[in-house]
Amino acid sequence: MSEREEEEEGVFHKKLKVKMKEKGKEGRIAFLKDYLDYLLRNDKTLPPDFPTFAREIMGLDERGGFIHIRVWHEKSELVEFSKAMGYGHKIDHYD
Repeated sequence: MSEREEEEEGVFHKKLKVKMKEKGKEGRIAFLKDYLDYLLRNDKTLPPDFPTFAREIMGLDERGGFIHIRVWHEKSELVEFSKAMGYGHKIDHYD
């Protein structure tokens, strides 16, 4: 990756689209449980803003079974979590 691409990677938000395993509120609760499980089992530090993150996840609209989460880069911990836990996902650039 060129220096310019790395610079752009960090400047613009990306949209992580995660396919929920269940629809609605139950799916978002399961997502948060899976995320906590992932963090604890992999000795990751619980983000200090986790309560805010949980509120955001619970308030997201579900679009065709997907929720859209803003991430800074494609190597985000949320992307790694999605891969590791078997969530279907894709990453788009915000327009």
